[in-house]
Amino acid sequence: FLLELLKGKKHLIAITDHNDIRGSIAACDLGINNVPGIEIGCEDGFDLLIYFKEITQLEDFYCHEVERNKHLYRITRTNKNIDYYLDALAGRPCYLSIPHINGFAQHNYLKNKPDIKKVLNRVDAIETYNHALPKNRNINAQIIRRVYQRDATFGSDVHINHELQSFYRLLESEEKRYHKLMDNLYEKQIPKSISA
Repeated sequence: FLLELLKGKKHLIAITDHNDIRGSIAACDLGINNVPGIEIGCEDGFDLLIYFKEITQLEDFYCHEVERNKHLYRITRTNKNIDYYLDALAGRPCYLSIPHINGFAQHNYLKNKPDIKKVLNRVDAIETYNHALPKNRNINAQIIRRVYQRDATFGSDVHINHELQSFYRLLESEEKRYHKLMDNLYEKQIPKSISA
């Protein structure tokens, strides 16, 4: 399904399993245009999406910082907090994003995490569209992303094929909107009549 969906598309995907890299490695082995990544579940309730340029970088991080710190009973958590991982990643060539920043219950970082501003200043992006969340929560994530001037990631909770197709429709509409905005800006900056 992924090979067919991604045929001819320039967007990249990342398989970011909770505290596991087998899906990301398998995608690379299949030749899928995949960014090596993982979603870390921290013991303090934060989640963190981490993307690497090379699969070997992901494997090294996983072996040294995740595998030995996995929680014995809670598969989606490690025994380390968000500060531990932000510090461990500071010297690594990676890209960090906060998933489902305005999610439900324990995943709502805005209401439940007093250190969210500190974390926001140490990441590159905020997930601004999550298929599992209602529109108003995704809009709120977009507002936060703009306030903190962060990049956008999309879709950390895709679990079935139609959700992935939904993300691609969103990405394509966002790209069209961006190009239209850039075209309008370009036209306004160039004088209508230029004499040679």
